[in-house]
Amino acid sequence: MDWYSYSLSDFLMFGPEVYLRLFVRINQDFWPWQGIAVVMMVLIAGFLVRGDTLAKRGILLLLAGAWGWSGAGFLITYYGPINSPATWFGWAFILQSALLTVAALVWPWDEGSAVPVQRWRASAGWLVMVALLPLLVVAQSEDWQAVALFGIAPGVTVAASVPCLLLLPRRVRWLFLLLPLLWSLFSAATLWTLGTRLMFVLPVATLALTIISFWFSPRPAQNRD
Repeated sequence: MDWYSYSLSDFLMFGPEVYLRLFVRINQDFWPWQGIAVVMMVLIAGFLVRGDTLAKRGILLLLAGAWGWSGAGFLITYYGPINSPATWFGWAFILQSALLTVAALVWPWDEGSAVPVQRWRASAGWLVMVALLPLLVVAQSEDWQAVALFGIAPGVTVAASVPCLLLLPRRVRWLFLLLPLLWSLFSAATLWTLGTRLMFVLPVATLALTIISFWFSPRPAQNRD
């Protein structure tokens, strides 16, 4: 019966200041290699505009690099020492990276895709999203060095990946959406317990988008609007 007296905060051995400091530390240690993350963002946006088979493979390969980088870098190296489940998620991120690589290289893509106007809108919307989401950590910490870039910060990496996973057919997409679903739940519980309300928006929005993505079909014939 003593377990009923525990709350989520009893299982966290750190406070919000320590957690937010992780983003500052990794940015300071990685500088100036954050430029690679920015290049990856621009390349994905460009591939979304193209929409052909080669572009789809390129998007998945870049996502694979982002998942592996954030898993091995942020989760295992920085977050894991203060939160053990983060290490488990780090290895799961690396596994997801491997699966994305396999899908990019061997999946028999068809050439069907959205019309050019829709591709431009999707690309622009994705780029705006992935540029604004990192600022949530900056607003929460009030430190510009805490910017959470795609490919480095796991939360932004997952949020930015979910729309791109819609390129995959539904019969295999669920395999790649399971980890975003679990990460969103874990991250939401952690951020709520820490009281970082601004950052809490990120996993909740990602969770909602992930759930929708299990059923959504990107084919224009089924979604004309």
